[in-house]
Amino acid sequence: MRRSDPEKPSERARVRPRTDVFETPEALIVVADVPGADHDSVEVSLQEDVLTLRARPVVRAPEGWQPAGAEFELPEYERSFRVTADIDREGLEAGILNGRLRVVLRKRLPRSNRIEIEAR
Repeated sequence: MRRSDPEKPSERARVRPRTDVFETPEALIVVADVPGADHDSVEVSLQEDVLTLRARPVVRAPEGWQPAGAEFELPEYERSFRVTADIDREGLEAGILNGRLRVVLRKRLPRSNRIEIEAR
């Protein structure tokens, strides 16, 4: 089957994924809905104090099927947040399961301001 009126590929629409942000004493947790995305199509970055989530959902043909034409396209997801907490850059975690992206930003623990007093 061939389309009789070939069209130029369109720019994918960009949408802001629905997102929940939680805070604990130890971390900020961001949970974003990105249906159709998997671990290969998601990008999470933290530059300066801006967390950016990007995902490009993928439509895969069932096993044994060969695409003959496709018009179905999901939007790309993109969302940015300004992070105000002091984040431990080494303690970042991200995972995705069933179209739900979870990012954990561990907070830096405050150093003690206690000054030891020496006996003289």
